[in-house]
This record gives sequence, structure tokens and C-alpha cells, in this order.
Amino acid sequence: MTDPYMLTIQVKLVARELTPGLENGEFRAKSGATVRDVLALCSARCEAAFPSDNLCRFMYPLYNGKPLTLDSPLSEDGTLHICRVAIGG
Repeated sequence: MTDPYMLTIQVKLVARELTPGLENGEFRAKSGATVRDVLALCSARCEAAFPSDNLCRFMYPLYNGKPLTLDSPLSEDGTLHICRVAIGG
């Protein structure tokens, strides 16, 4: 039986330059965990530093295809893509 208070989150790191040392994978997190919390789980598993606040400014998270912020809570199983913000002129 699966725990209804736990989420299964598939992490896909598209912007590799923003997440050095982190790897794609499947993670279990409590319902209500934020994108930042999931990245911290990934960081702990990979024994890699959590991205600095400077790098986090350039991250564009998508959850199940919908944009959100690093501090958005997650409430359903899904796929988290970490993309790079498009910048330029």
C-alpha cells in the first residue's frame, strides 16, 4: 500500500550547468514539499552541493508541464523539469 502523504517525483535536470553534480532520478517527498525541498533531496542523494542562490535565480521549474517557483508546494505525483530561464536581448 502506498502512503497517501508521500509523493513520487521524477526529476529531470535539463539545465545541467545550474545543477552541477546532481543527477536525474525518482524521489519520494512529503505532500506539500516544495521544489526547493526536492532539489535538496537530490543534492543529499548525489552528495553534491545545493545550487547557490545565484544559480537558483536562473532556474525555471516545470511540474507536470506547468510553470511554478522554487517555493511552490507539490501535492501530486509527477515530473519536475529544471530548465534554464531564457535571457538575452
